[in-house]
Amino acid sequence: MLKSRLIAFVGPVGSGKSTQMRLLYSKLKQRGLKVKMSFLKTGHLFAFILEVILAKMVASKRKDVSPIRALVEEKPHFFKRIFKLWLGLDLISIAIKFLTNIYIPLKLGYTILVEEYIPATISDYIYLSKIIKFPLKVNFAINYLLRLISLCGPIQVIFLDAKNNELKTRWKLRGSFNEREDYLRMQRTLLLQISRKLSSYKLIYVSTEAKTLTDTQELIMNHLLV
Repeated sequence: MLKSRLIAFVGPVGSGKSTQMRLLYSKLKQRGLKVKMSFLKTGHLFAFILEVILAKMVASKRKDVSPIRALVEEKPHFFKRIFKLWLGLDLISIAIKFLTNIYIPLKLGYTILVEEYIPATISDYIYLSKIIKFPLKVNFAINYLLRLISLCGPIQVIFLDAKNNELKTRWKLRGSFNEREDYLRMQRTLLLQISRKLSSYKLIYVSTEAKTLTDTQELIMNHLLV
């Protein structure tokens, strides 16, 4: 039925990735496919523990942003000093989650639906390095992540988006962290560009603000079934 066994949902927070991924999961299960859902982005496992500890130690206890955002905004020079450590822990954490939640299930014959995935990770690394003015060794980090991608074969990327005002409304309704305007711009430029390059098939781009959940899901299914 599908040309790809790995389907990645990317886009801004609040664009509908989690909802559409769950809907697609249900539809594929109904069609008799073996399907698993996963999540892969920066700040997993070891890196997340480090973020939480450092945010509590050196940053204010803000509840409107994530721990790493608090560190980057309030202590950029401090975060710059520990960036290499954070990046190393994050790459290790991503590799562990990649192997257990994506690579092994793929080898067992599952169709994997993953939110964020490696295009989002690469764009986040570049974004963070620019904020703290850290000379990121892009070749090492990106080549490491690209090698992980190469293990999985073809990837179908689905990019969901909505206007900023709509996203902010959704953040309030779901109690999500607030995102900066420059981060949203990065996702619509750098992340979109990387996603187009890494998608093995034509990238599926959907603006969800003027569509119902059903309309968006039907549009995605029509693209996947071409």
